[in-house]
Amino acid sequence: MTVSLRERRKQQTARDIQIATLELAAQKGLDQVTTEEIAAAAGVSTRTFFNYFVNKESAAIGTPPPYSDEDKTALCEGNGPLHQDLKAFLNAHIKALTEDAPVVRLVGNVLRSNEKARGILDGFLMAERESLTEDLTARVKNKQLAAALSGMATDAIGRTIFLWEHSENLSLSAALDIIWEGILEASKQMAASSE
Repeated sequence: MTVSLRERRKQQTARDIQIATLELAAQKGLDQVTTEEIAAAAGVSTRTFFNYFVNKESAAIGTPPPYSDEDKTALCEGNGPLHQDLKAFLNAHIKALTEDAPVVRLVGNVLRSNEKARGILDGFLMAERESLTEDLTARVKNKQLAAALSGMATDAIGRTIFLWEHSENLSLSAALDIIWEGILEASKQMAASSE
């Protein structure tokens, strides 16, 4: 799918506003930053700022990368073992986040200090979980199982980012591997305790 020049410019403006917001938040704390300062740093008018974002918290969060349609299709239509297909799905999402690692780290700083920003991100994550649940239901034929898998996948991404942020010399991919091993072990423990 080709993105028009106009759409690319809109995406770049939104990105410029997000980066300006995150950089100012890193310097002063998001609560101490005004939308006027953000607009000036991004090289846009305050009106333009509000054409893109409803407040500075939403500007800091930006538009988190969603699970890609291609990766969801591969997961939901996969015919390999579910755990392997799910790990491949998570690997693909972590790869996309790795390409934007400095921004992910800056967003993490905002999330630790701003409850309103956490609420905005939670809204995005809830929508992603619901969408993935609908897609996974077609594969596993059980909505509650699909919801559990979707929640686990979203949680795994969050825990991966947290581990990565709090570890030296650990890549996002390596952090996911550690989290994934914990998930597999927990699944084994749950299965063993139900026998």
